[in-house]
Amino acid sequence: MIGNISILIFSSLFMCLTAIYIYYKWPDLDIVDVYIIFVGLHFGVSPFIRGLYFGRDVIFDLRNADPWAIGLVFVQVLIILVVVRVISLYFLKDTLQYLKVKYLLRQWGEINKSWLLLIYLWLLAFQIISYYKYGVKTYIMPEDFARMGKSLPYWFTSMRTIQNYLAFAVFLGVFSNIIKSKGYQQYVWIILTIIFVPVVAIYGRRLFVDIMVSGAIFWFVAKEKNIFQLKYVKVGLGLILAFFLVSNIFQSYRDVFQKVGQVNWEKLKNPLAAALDFSTTLTNFAQRPGTWEFSYLVFDHQIKQNGMTSNGKANWEGLKSAIPRFFWPNKNFSVVDEVLAQLYQVKPREIDIGKNLFGMGQVDFGYFSFLIVPTIILLILIVMAGLIKLTSQYPTFLWLFTSIILFFLVNVEENGNEIFFVTRNIMFILTLLGIYILAYKTYEKLSPHQV
Repeated sequence: MIGNISILIFSSLFMCLTAIYIYYKWPDLDIVDVYIIFVGLHFGVSPFIRGLYFGRDVIFDLRNADPWAIGLVFVQVLIILVVVRVISLYFLKDTLQYLKVKYLLRQWGEINKSWLLLIYLWLLAFQIISYYKYGVKTYIMPEDFARMGKSLPYWFTSMRTIQNYLAFAVFLGVFSNIIKSKGYQQYVWIILTIIFVPVVAIYGRRLFVDIMVSGAIFWFVAKEKNIFQLKYVKVGLGLILAFFLVSNIFQSYRDVFQKVGQVNWEKLKNPLAAALDFSTTLTNFAQRPGTWEFSYLVFDHQIKQNGMTSNGKANWEGLKSAIPRFFWPNKNFSVVDEVLAQLYQVKPREIDIGKNLFGMGQVDFGYFSFLIVPTIILLILIVMAGLIKLTSQYPTFLWLFTSIILFFLVNVEENGNEIFFVTRNIMFILTLLGIYILAYKTYEKLSPHQV
């Protein structure tokens, strides 16, 4: 009982502070503000819902959880966000001008439509190829991957590591064109979005939530609407209803779609009945560990026993995993769950929780995370602003860089050591940018000059 009460108190305070902050910043938001909103969603709304459930989820029974460990989860996140926000406001003013949401929406609206549609069509085609050639429809369950992972071609598994990043990028591209376009063109982009989002949503609710929340933020900022008005309550309720309907369908179908092989259509519920079956989502919410619970797991162990850190091993293994096998064919690495299972002397499935950046910093470096994590976040923001400035004349590359980094930031639940994969993707796009600029300059020199 004391654990649930502690969760409800701390999460309520966190939500209130986040709401007050947004009230004073709205609508002149930058990427730091967007990040704070998503962290508030994962460390405010999610634990509050969990606190209402007085029972055991997949891993934890938090009724008698340590209030001190619960409090540290929220204190750590709050301190890190304050440090990042204060430093960015008072020491990185020039950087922030490139991170304004309105500026980015304008830039995304200028991307090459041919490239946007090409990636759009490729993602749809890849999903069809994935299913009809390999029987893979969505996330590959560990037992399925252990059985067939080595037989899957390298290009296929590599594509799946960047699939969510590209899907988020495509959404930002088509959404920005919805905002920019007028008349029938706007309806065309809306139709393209409606076709695309269900394909994206099949990979899980996390990506769908990222798309839905970021889309709502960007829309209201672009239209300069004050969300703190009673008339927009119905908009919020509509978004919540849309989330539940999609979630209900996803929960009803996930056991069928997450297995490798042909779909057993007879097991699929009627779509309308599946959408209206709210019990599936509510049951999942009650049993599914939230983002913040990984941080709780770490703090709870460190309070009970000093020295419960991996001394950087988790991030080192993450770095190794991000290096393409093309450059390191014989590499061996451990996934994060294996490192933590060894540290905590449990089975990997007993810690199968989303690994957020705050918790990963704590498990790897202990209380130095209060210094290391904000430094990482600030470096990410500085790199993002630098890449925006570098590609101001190349909107398509600007779109690719910013969407990859933004997805890392808003994907709070799973961005523990994804920074290495983001770095790898940035380096790859930088290479493409260099090739493009070199080819363009070469063409200018070789083409005849007009008199």
